[in-house]
Amino acid sequence: MINFLTDDKVSELADMVRDRFGLNFASERWKDLRSAVVRFQREDSSFKTPAECLDYILSPTVGNEDLEQFINRLTIGETFFFRDTNALRVLEYEILRKLSAKGSGLNGAVRVWSTACSTGEEPYTIAMICRRSGISAEIFGTDIDSKALVKAREGCYRKWSFRSEDTSFKDIFFRKVGSNSFLIDSSIKRMVNLSRLNLMDAAVPVALQDMDVILCRNVLMYFSSEGVNSVLDKLWDCMTSGGWLVATPSESGLLSSYGRFEPVNIGGVLLYRKNEDYEPQCQLGFDGFKFRDDPEYSVAEVTEQFDFNAQLESTPVEDGFGFDELEISEPKIEVVLEPPVLPRAGDEGATLLKQAEGLRMHGDTFEAVSVYKRVAEQENPREIKAAAFLGIAWIKADSGLADEAAQWCAKALELDRVSPCAHFLLGQICFQQGDLATALAHMRNAVFLDSEFIMAHFLLGNIYMENNDTNGAARHFRISMQELEKMDQDEPVPCSDGITAGRLMEMVRLVQQQLG
Repeated sequence: MINFLTDDKVSELADMVRDRFGLNFASERWKDLRSAVVRFQREDSSFKTPAECLDYILSPTVGNEDLEQFINRLTIGETFFFRDTNALRVLEYEILRKLSAKGSGLNGAVRVWSTACSTGEEPYTIAMICRRSGISAEIFGTDIDSKALVKAREGCYRKWSFRSEDTSFKDIFFRKVGSNSFLIDSSIKRMVNLSRLNLMDAAVPVALQDMDVILCRNVLMYFSSEGVNSVLDKLWDCMTSGGWLVATPSESGLLSSYGRFEPVNIGGVLLYRKNEDYEPQCQLGFDGFKFRDDPEYSVAEVTEQFDFNAQLESTPVEDGFGFDELEISEPKIEVVLEPPVLPRAGDEGATLLKQAEGLRMHGDTFEAVSVYKRVAEQENPREIKAAAFLGIAWIKADSGLADEAAQWCAKALELDRVSPCAHFLLGQICFQQGDLATALAHMRNAVFLDSEFIMAHFLLGNIYMENNDTNGAARHFRISMQELEKMDQDEPVPCSDGITAGRLMEMVRLVQQQLG
């Protein structure tokens, strides 16, 4: 039935979705558009066939409510409470607390906007942070998905929303109302103003002007090239002078291409500031690339940096399209790009690793860490223990505990120095912390050990963009695109936090367009 939706019609639908909502669906992802039409038709008995439903969606007479319900089937909200605790720690202690009573809101309240709040976990997290720190705040959450906003207003969540490692906040701000359901405290709910917003609308409501902090995490990747610039223009206009934009490392290339926001590293977290005097620049010194120094926010004052430079006795140096030889004392082993590594099926340690991975995938990170540690304490082969250390590192990184994740990565590399996954994760952590020189070294190691490591090439492209090396960026984006074309477009890219090959291809294309 889905095949009766012709390419011409689906292409017209992709154009409409891009023009009206800024969402980018390249031909590789037309399957998603077709599936959304079929789901919409099945749920609305007034249409006999998907083709009839699609004709209505494309017609001038389509109702706004119907179009909104169709768009709901195209967006995916992946979030949980206190996601990326390291970024939240910096946001709380170095931004929100310093702005407390000095914000642009009533009586100095700090104004915070979560631009894609989905089912509400992000803005409610900010509300809980402000409550415990005594910060007066006006918090807003918007999303294009009206169904997600209904759930956010209900404030009832299941275990999957509590995937951060530290869930002590659950006992303070939530009440259990079922075997697996938890209702957020009404006082926290009242702190957040929720509303539907299409970021591609011509104008942003007055209530969302004069923001001190805007969270736009995992949002830009969904938009077309024109959509990215349009959204960032709106966020810039809605932000107070000196205001802060919070994005994700994977979106740094898009922000670098945009060029107006000033990147600032605070406590190992890369944030973006509205500085109208900012001119993109970088400097190279003996210690590698550094963001422009900021007299008010010093990395050294916020956190003690972990010494990553001691992890490798030698680092491959890029020369043209190849690499110098990496000194490796142990033979290369075959690895899987998603933790944990399972070298011997049936082995007791491998069985426990599989058990730990299952726990992690179901959100039981505390128990998963416990099982991983059991593997590490037992008499297991080096590669099994290294996989356990790496599994813990992934959990720590997913919880935003960057320093702890880095230390577990170092333990894994002590046992298995040729693990591309360990080098990738450590490089990703360094990138998030603004240490681009060390990030570059680890990412080079990752692609040296596995030349088809898509996410390592993608992150290398972003690192080179931050370093104003457009040739290096273009080369690694090109390689990542070549490898993505070999994958099924609906298949998640290894080590990408669930991003599909089709979606990542769109992100790469956006950056390639900016590079020219």
